[in-house]
Amino acid sequence: SNFDPLIYWRRGVQMAALNWQTFDLGTQLNHAMFEGGRDESGYVLKPPELRDIQVRPYNSAIAEGKKERSVVSFSIDVISAQQLMRPANLAAAKSMDPYVEVEVFHANDKRDKKEAGSNMSYEGDSPLQFQTEVIRENGFNPKFSGGQFKFQVTTKHPDLIFVRWSVKLASYGESYNSKEGAAIATYTAKLKNLKQGYRTLPLLNHAGDQYLFSTLFCKIQVDPIETRLFDAPFPIQDVSKFNRLGGKVFGRSNGTVS
Repeated sequence: SNFDPLIYWRRGVQMAALNWQTFDLGTQLNHAMFEGGRDESGYVLKPPELRDIQVRPYNSAIAEGKKERSVVSFSIDVISAQQLMRPANLAAAKSMDPYVEVEVFHANDKRDKKEAGSNMSYEGDSPLQFQTEVIRENGFNPKFSGGQFKFQVTTKHPDLIFVRWSVKLASYGESYNSKEGAAIATYTAKLKNLKQGYRTLPLLNHAGDQYLFSTLFCKIQVDPIETRLFDAPFPIQDVSKFNRLGGKVFGRSNGTVS
């Protein structure tokens, strides 16, 4: 057999500490990793840059410290939704005022990192999250007129870009900028596995089960990937860490160096 497990990811192994009891972001990305594959073995190939050793001619720019990165540009138009399920805990007197949030995740995404300099992004990159306007009192067939979103992501691993659609309800239809709780329906997919053009996307509930009739209708367009050289960003030193370290290492007690 030519199967080499070192160049594959196995379902549930490539991500650590997955909580299978909760259909959270980690589980959603894990499912998206293995959807759209060509086999049912539970394995997917790692991206080429993680499994192939590439020997390239000498490049003076790279030798001077520049980094080669892929620039991925794509657009997602959220056109409409169909037959959204009404949450069981939504009061009968309250209307369904839905909106759709589109969010992108990738291997170089450092939004959840707390170290200094983690929010540094490449010039030209777009925000990683957009949302449509609220459609009041229509959960059956809401149509979104302002749902044309353009993304640009600079990353070392273009095969590891994921898109998540989240359908949420606004509070009384007045505000949709605040976090108003969990989404009533989601769908997450690897960008590479998405077919371009006008597509109908399934929607899943909080347990990861697909709704029978609830769907999203979108237009997806992915531009050819560009390879560019960028200056390597210098990490910003966290002075507070050094101050704490200095206090421990060079602190004096009774006239002696501790």
